[in-house]
Amino acid sequence: MGIVNDYISKIINNINNHIYDREKPWLRYYDRMPEKLNYYNGSMYDIVSDTAIKYPNYIALEYFDTKYTYKQLIQKIDNIAVSLKKLNVVENECVTICMPNIPEAIFLIYAVNKIGAICNIIHPLSSKQEIKKAIDETNSATVFTTDITYTKVKDLKLNYIIVCEISNSMKSFMQFLYNVKNKKNMNYDSNVIRWHDFIKQGYDIINTHVSRKQDSPAVIIYSGGTTGRQKGIVLSNLCFNSLVSQCEVVCKEAKAGNSILSALPIFHGFGLCICIHVPLSLGLKCILIPKINTLKINYIIKSKKPNLLPVIPSMLNVIVNSIPLGPKSFKSVKVILSGGDYLNDDLRDNVEKYFRKCGSIAKIQIGYGLSEATAFVSATCESVKSNNNIGIPNPDNLIKIFEPETDVEVGYDKIGEICVTGPSIMLGYINEDEETKKVLIKHYDGKIWLHTGDLGYMKEDGVLYYQSRLKRMIISNGYNIYPLELEEIINKCEYVSQSTVVAVKHKIKQEAPKAVIVLKKGVKLTSKIEKEIEDYCKKNIAKNALPCEYEFRESLPITKIGKIDYKELEKK
Repeated sequence: MGIVNDYISKIINNINNHIYDREKPWLRYYDRMPEKLNYYNGSMYDIVSDTAIKYPNYIALEYFDTKYTYKQLIQKIDNIAVSLKKLNVVENECVTICMPNIPEAIFLIYAVNKIGAICNIIHPLSSKQEIKKAIDETNSATVFTTDITYTKVKDLKLNYIIVCEISNSMKSFMQFLYNVKNKKNMNYDSNVIRWHDFIKQGYDIINTHVSRKQDSPAVIIYSGGTTGRQKGIVLSNLCFNSLVSQCEVVCKEAKAGNSILSALPIFHGFGLCICIHVPLSLGLKCILIPKINTLKINYIIKSKKPNLLPVIPSMLNVIVNSIPLGPKSFKSVKVILSGGDYLNDDLRDNVEKYFRKCGSIAKIQIGYGLSEATAFVSATCESVKSNNNIGIPNPDNLIKIFEPETDVEVGYDKIGEICVTGPSIMLGYINEDEETKKVLIKHYDGKIWLHTGDLGYMKEDGVLYYQSRLKRMIISNGYNIYPLELEEIINKCEYVSQSTVVAVKHKIKQEAPKAVIVLKKGVKLTSKIEKEIEDYCKKNIAKNALPCEYEFRESLPITKIGKIDYKELEKK
């Protein structure tokens, strides 16, 4: 029996050594999820085209009252690819797309990819200067825009400007309503090509497909980046296609026949990858929303009935502060995918309770990532019971905590810079070699690590916790103060709806935290309320971290992607 027991012990030890790998302690939570995945060997277009062959009659896109099957989707893409070739667009040329979430933008992204060109995707609300910079640094000669943003590109030196009306894919009645509401009477310059004229060129039968490697560039999106200045992030075909395989095993509801609310914008990694490319590669229906109307978001969920709901925390905050629309209004929602910003436990609990009232048993699955990593590198799972975590790494991703801007690894439970290596890491910043070298760093292990600029720590079981942005940490009188921690405390005050903490100059401490607060509806700002909030903070926040000043506002400034714009507040 002793020999048998020793043999069994060895087997168990071998299993444990595999599961509780020092480099990958999170494997204990993988359950049936594989440690390694096989990734599609082709382009973004190729993977969606193969999906269309599997599910030709499934609905791929829904835009107001218009629907496109997967068969129709590929037909549209293929026709547009021909039209692009008629404009003499060549392999590796950058084509600029400055459009919201409308069907034509989706067709374009895959058509550009099919012919081996690169999508340069710009936020439609960007300033003229930002648009010009993005076009100039990519040498883009062809721009696709809409009637809403045409005036921002009309004076730029371009070979082609193609304009597509937002209402183009709407049916007659919806088009009429849109045109009345927007008082549309747009006059275009003579050099402009209207969308329907552009499309007419695409009905010739010519082969436009260009075979692309996994690591070939596919998309450029723009971000403040980990160093705070807008830069063009170059993402490969593998960046997007690897997330298809990862999302399929990480999110059980990401499967053919389900639907997803594609309201997050395509100019952002979360919107383009998680709301468009992943679902179209797996056979889901994308419900396109060109502009998020926060006042109507609950009505949209009720009427469109998505199964997957990708959101950012600011959207969730609006949802739970709205009057519920009935006990079955959110019944369709099976999973809430939260990303793009930090989601605290209080809001998370409130959201799940609110959705229960509305007939949904959905759980929130939090994803962590950044545009430089195609927006998604880790996700929460039900088997992890601790609070406030941002999950465990997706298969094939390694996440470690290093001393900021070094390759010196810190121990468990110690705060450092979150660094990632894996298949979804960007190729680099366009025309920014020095900036690229600052964030894509080869470590002693020979791997290229993305330094995220985020501070966090990892527990011994491999679960990841977010602390703050590296640049956002406040050093006051020698103490490290993390604004996120203060915000979580302040937001729990009975009078507070929202808050953010920013750094301000201080005569003695060099810098100190200042709290900017939005009160709950119905709470009027009085000296008494102000004193109670300050007393609450004194009671719950360490003396060295107490805000030196309190400011009360009607609302907080928001960035283009819906995050609280603390940088704008710091400037003021």
